[in-house]
Amino acid sequence: MSNDPNPSRAKPTRSDVATLANVSGATVSRVLGGRADESISAKARARVLQAARELGYTPNSAAKALRSGRTGLIGFWINLEYSPYRYQVLAEMRRLLARTEFAMAVTDVDEDYAWHHSLDRALRVPVEGVIAFDASTAAHIFAQNSDRLAPNLPFVSMGAFYAESKSFVGVDLKSGAEDAMDHLFATGRRKIAYVAPDGYFLTDGDRFAGYRNKMLAFGLELRMLGIEDVQETRVESIKAVLAANPDVDSLLCFYDDIALDAVDALISLGRQPGVDVAIVGFNGQPGIERGICPLSSVRQPIEAMCALALEMLQEQIENPATPVRHQFLKPELIVRASSGHRQA
Repeated sequence: MSNDPNPSRAKPTRSDVATLANVSGATVSRVLGGRADESISAKARARVLQAARELGYTPNSAAKALRSGRTGLIGFWINLEYSPYRYQVLAEMRRLLARTEFAMAVTDVDEDYAWHHSLDRALRVPVEGVIAFDASTAAHIFAQNSDRLAPNLPFVSMGAFYAESKSFVGVDLKSGAEDAMDHLFATGRRKIAYVAPDGYFLTDGDRFAGYRNKMLAFGLELRMLGIEDVQETRVESIKAVLAANPDVDSLLCFYDDIALDAVDALISLGRQPGVDVAIVGFNGQPGIERGICPLSSVRQPIEAMCALALEMLQEQIENPATPVRHQFLKPELIVRASSGHRQA
């Protein structure tokens, strides 16, 4: 049922706005279409916006897309399996896009590719450009085959995984891990273990590389503790590997949830987190500064990463000849009680 108290009233048109604002219909289209046009004065632009508000006029988005070839949609490729870090990234991109005329179309394209071995489903969405976040498979596949799949589609990848042949905003996790290791060394720790899910990330990836490089530089023994990364059993898995390695004096954890569960595991073993065993996590998710042992973490530069990626994409949309841009960002180590105590 319509909420309009006068349903028989005709909807305002572009011509109505033009008449009220005393400008041409073309000027209305350019202003409401968000186009930067130096020939339109600030006063004329203000009159158009005011007239549109007074009349309750909104452009027909479908007709606008047909006329201009633009849909107002940005594709955002992200792993939709819940994690606080991914949620932060998604929320930040939504916040940034809310300031623009673009809407966001979210796709878990890595999972889709795993099922269908094709990007066809993701590319059916009529987007004006794509930002891929930590899409370790899809970003590379698309970049390698973009000339065939979508030769004119603006594309930017961001995060720890990015496609080097296209524009990207990369996060230097290796340097973040090295900063965390330097901090642990400075507090007197030497028997440092790297805790990660069993599999690839236990002996590979940038976080592991930072850990390995620093341990070898100090001539220290590598200690990789692989755990079962399932929420319901993670504490018990961490508890088991810590019980089997009682001499470990600090933990560099693959991400914050593992570090938080390590706190619980240590307490259940009768050891004091932050004193007997130092703990550093990764990502800097909300809430880790609270609790019985506020958590040190390598905080990801989410705000800067998202803003730069969107800026790069908008440049490509407005000017397809924009050259490829590469930008690296460094995460920030935030030290709290879980690792802030110097070892006796």
